[in-house]
Amino acid sequence: MFLRKVEISGFKSFADRTVFDFAPGDAGAIRQLGITAIVGPNGSGKSNVADAIRWAIGEQSSKNLRGKKSEDVIFGGTAKRGKVGSASVTLHFENHDHRIPIEYEEVSIRRKLHRSGESEFLINGAKVRLLDIVDLLAKSGIGKDSYCVITQGMSDAVLNATASERRSIFEDAAGVKQYQIQKERALRKLASTRENLARVDTLLIEIEPHLKMLRRQAERALQGKDVAARLLSRQLELYGFLWHSFQGERGGLSQERENLARASGMLERETDTLREEVATLTGTLEDGGQQDALSQDANRFRDELNTVEREAAIMSGRIEAERERQKDREEIRTIPVDLGYIRKALDVIRTNQNTLFDRLGLVEKLEDIQDIREFARAIGQELVDLDVKVEAGKVTEKVIISLPENEKRESDARLSTYVAEKEALGKRSEAIRILITEKETALTAEREKGREARERYFRIERQVREKDRELSSAKDRLNDVKVRLARVEVREEDLINEVREELRTDVRELTWDGESRDRDTLTRDIIRLKGEVERIGAIDPLIAEEYGETDKRFTFLSTESADLRSAMLSLETVIKEMDERIENEFSSAFGEIAKKFEHYFALIFNGGKAELIRTKPKSRRIVGTDEDSDIPEEDAAAEAPGIEIFACPPGKKITNLSALSGGERSLTSLALLFAIISHNPPPFAVLDEVEAALDEANSKRFSKVLSELSERTQFIVISHNRETMRQAGLLYGVTMGDDGSSQVLSLRIGDVESLSHDPGGNKAG
Repeated sequence: MFLRKVEISGFKSFADRTVFDFAPGDAGAIRQLGITAIVGPNGSGKSNVADAIRWAIGEQSSKNLRGKKSEDVIFGGTAKRGKVGSASVTLHFENHDHRIPIEYEEVSIRRKLHRSGESEFLINGAKVRLLDIVDLLAKSGIGKDSYCVITQGMSDAVLNATASERRSIFEDAAGVKQYQIQKERALRKLASTRENLARVDTLLIEIEPHLKMLRRQAERALQGKDVAARLLSRQLELYGFLWHSFQGERGGLSQERENLARASGMLERETDTLREEVATLTGTLEDGGQQDALSQDANRFRDELNTVEREAAIMSGRIEAERERQKDREEIRTIPVDLGYIRKALDVIRTNQNTLFDRLGLVEKLEDIQDIREFARAIGQELVDLDVKVEAGKVTEKVIISLPENEKRESDARLSTYVAEKEALGKRSEAIRILITEKETALTAEREKGREARERYFRIERQVREKDRELSSAKDRLNDVKVRLARVEVREEDLINEVREELRTDVRELTWDGESRDRDTLTRDIIRLKGEVERIGAIDPLIAEEYGETDKRFTFLSTESADLRSAMLSLETVIKEMDERIENEFSSAFGEIAKKFEHYFALIFNGGKAELIRTKPKSRRIVGTDEDSDIPEEDAAAEAPGIEIFACPPGKKITNLSALSGGERSLTSLALLFAIISHNPPPFAVLDEVEAALDEANSKRFSKVLSELSERTQFIVISHNRETMRQAGLLYGVTMGDDGSSQVLSLRIGDVESLSHDPGGNKAG
């Protein structure tokens, strides 16, 4: 078994999906790699890889993950990159040896956390609980408290821990963690069983005197049993007859009510339909919008027709004036001998004619045409007057005055334009008259529809009044039936309460044979039998039943007490067996680890003396009642023996670990780590800068030992140390990108002859 691959997405500084493949190419490559080194500058996020693995195998403490709250493991964003919504870590294991006790040869364990606080745990894609993952990994020697993920602070914490706290690490190495879990669960069950037994014994003490009293009362109750039975028979007979009588009467009234309600509903629907039609017709009658629109359209077209006709008249005037101009200019005038006088008179007439032409071009109203006509007649009169004067002056020759050619062409063009415009206005006038006719026809039709709507409105309104009268009558009959039905229901309710009070049963469970009963006779019998019961004694008729139930409960609790005592003996046996197995396997493992600790200590320090010593147990009291609690409940329990560490480097006399220097403490903790790993090699171990305090010589010794142990354990080392990197078969470099997220580069050492960059710099390999 080994850790094949780690996938990280959104965890701490790894915002993007990042894969650390420890066996690139084939599954067997891991055995050639042995050691994988993860390097990078401070702050690049390389230690987050160890946190990710630790988190995936079940770590719950935010403090151990270098955070304050669980949400801190999710990438929180930077100035150049937004935060992500979840963090996910997946561990892929090769499981051909089935060290993880499931049938799959490849196992993936995934943990995911959303910002909402929701968590997901999956094994090979199937959802599980965190407890399932912890239990499964514990059986394979992997756990959040084991030595498979060790940081520099953790290795030093082993030396600072108390003797009893160190024992858990040795228990993991001894492979007794699963027995510890079984023992703790048995202890929790034992504590729970003790509590249950105490409650059962308390109930037995409370029930026993009450049971004796019930036994005496039950014996007295037997004396009145016969009378009570006859009383019950009479009551059942009377109440059953009354109940079914009421049921029949209520059924008939209910059917009549339903029929009347149905008829009333139909009438209401019909009335509502008629009212809706009346409302619709009312809206139609009140809304004369269509007629108004048609009338307005017709009036608008009439106004437009008047405008067009006025414009046509104006065009006619312009045409007449233009023709008159051409006619006047073409007349033959008699010229007197006094040509100077005649020319002067003609100049005046010609000026007036030009004025006339200018006014024709500015005509806009029909009244202007009339003025122009008057002006044209005045000009004509001037010509006549000039004629008379010429005759009086005895004219000796005649002169014909023709219109100039250019003025003739301009006049013809204007005349043609006026004629075309007049024809267009004539066509427009005809079209408007057609539209006026259409609107007047539509308006007549709308007025006819309005008349028909008014006739229908009055007819439907009469129908509504008739339906209202019918509905009112139906509702009166319905209310009468409801009153009669309510009276029956009141009698039923009274009977239900009486039966519940006297017989303590549901009246609906009573039967009736169909025969009629004399209610008065049965009532008298019931009163008499009740008197006999009172004379016998006011004893609860259910006392015998209560006595039987209490006796059964007492017997059950007595049996339960015996079963609980037996279960306690079984649990104590299991606990004893687990203790013996734990002690035997722990003692055997402790002896071997102690020897290896001495060996590795001397190897790392080039001498010196080290020793592991088991302390004697102390009596203590453990409290805890929750089945899922980490501490079981046990009175006067024996505290597990602890582990003391003695270490003395060569050439020194040290009796206390606190006297060791920082480097000596680091070497001592590494010697203990190597001893534990060599005894029970874990499938993989993550070492996060555990050798950071070592000098070059000690780093070489550390690397040598690490290389030897890598034959049986897969090592993933997060380091700045050159010697450690030199021993690695696969090198991953972690850098911090411009966006604040960690980036990864990989290098297989066998593929190149040497590193081209500083291994501790921003580039790995």
